[in-house]
Amino acid sequence: MTGICWTCKKNGTIILRNAGCEIERQSDVHFNTINNAIVAANEHIDHVRRDRHYCRKVLKRTKDAIKKLDLTIERPVNQVEVEVHYSFDYAQQVHYPNDPLQPGPIYFLIQRKCCLFGVCCEAFPRQVTYLVDEVMDTGKGANTVVSYVHHYIENHGVNGSMIHLNADKCTGQKKNNSLIQYLAWRVLTHRNKSFKISFLPVGHTKFSTDWCVGLIKQLFRKTAVGSLEDIAKRY
Repeated sequence: MTGICWTCKKNGTIILRNAGCEIERQSDVHFNTINNAIVAANEHIDHVRRDRHYCRKVLKRTKDAIKKLDLTIERPVNQVEVEVHYSFDYAQQVHYPNDPLQPGPIYFLIQRKCCLFGVCCEAFPRQVTYLVDEVMDTGKGANTVVSYVHHYIENHGVNGSMIHLNADKCTGQKKNNSLIQYLAWRVLTHRNKSFKISFLPVGHTKFSTDWCVGLIKQLFRKTAVGSLEDIAKRY
């Protein structure tokens, strides 16, 4: 239920409950309640549309800029005068071993957990998904997110001087001082010239990372997996 917007749910519930009352029981209070809920719902939807429009505009601008580059030439960090857009987020964990044609009860009492963290560059489009076994999982805190983002930028990024990040508003993972301090450190040490980070409204945070992880899970449900290495090789 984490993907449901509480504001949309609350306004929709108020409208449905009051609109379903009998005509004899309706009063000015009911009409005012419905009107206020409709106005609040429209304002919220307009706010979400503006954020989505801004996100699409940034994606189009960065895609057009990447197309003009010759990516076959290796360049050091902060030497590509272009703005790059990355999206990153956690996904629901998967369990293994997994067999879609399991003939009987599984041997293990409890399946092992594999955490998924994806960073997507929409200009290609291509995503790097980090697979973390439950033994190595240290939680979904700010330090872990910073480590994944740093590894991606240093090893899989385009080495663009300007980077625009997109994430949800989870304060414990992404919207916090640790991530902002890390981005400021990259600018102060001349690894990048500038950073921008955007957060989509709560409950409306579906973007490229969720799409890529959805493709992985769609294939995961149809494939026999026995170990973490199998997941890495087949996906």
